[in-house]
Amino acid sequence: MAEPTERIPQHKHCIYCGKAFIDGNGRYCSDKCKDTKKEELTKSKNKLLLIWLAAVGVMVIAIVIGRL
Repeated sequence: MAEPTERIPQHKHCIYCGKAFIDGNGRYCSDKCKDTKKEELTKSKNKLLLIWLAAVGVMVIAIVIGRL
């Protein structure tokens, strides 16, 4: 007969590092992961904003040059 398997307690995985944790309703295993993810998102948003501003700047320059 098969040996009984040990059940794994209910847990979640950190959305930053993937580590399993049991604590509460959070999405991160620690404040360090939460802060690091927040910093990465801020950097990513800033890069995206810079790309959009550059694209708009290029389009404005193209329109101005096109009217000359």
